[in-house]
Amino acid sequence: MVLENSLHDIYIKLKLYYYRRIFRRISDNEAGSLTALEVFCAEAIYGLGQPTLTEFANFINVSQPNAAYKVANLEKKAYVKKTKSSEDGRIVHLSVTDKFLQLYGSSERYVSILTKRLKKKYSEEEIEKFSEIMQDISDNMMTEVNKYLRYKADLPEGTIPEKD
Repeated sequence: MVLENSLHDIYIKLKLYYYRRIFRRISDNEAGSLTALEVFCAEAIYGLGQPTLTEFANFINVSQPNAAYKVANLEKKAYVKKTKSSEDGRIVHLSVTDKFLQLYGSSERYVSILTKRLKKKYSEEEIEKFSEIMQDISDNMMTEVNKYLRYKADLPEGTIPEKD
């Protein structure tokens, strides 16, 4: 139960940090600002690794027209772009823009801060073991997410290990 609580606490704190940073940057008055739902949609597109509109709609569990509306708003605000597939011009992939990545960078900065703190407190061997455990969790224990990403999302080869 202690491990479960620790994992939950870390997850909640990482998300809270991210949300706090994002909401500081979201302004209701500013043209082109994002709503909370738009942030989540752009983050899903980013996490899915250039999904098609259908893949995105299926992932967020909405109709394709509803997903298209959400994407159009994000595109209008320059947070998402559409790119035709080089293999099949009828297929369009969604991706986030640098504008979104600047906004999203808040979470990456915090991970960097945590990494520095860990390296200060723990030995190289402890850090290496912790990294191995975290990688094992990501690669082998998050099977539901990995299966979805491997079989439904158009991620670059090698992003998700070929296991399960």
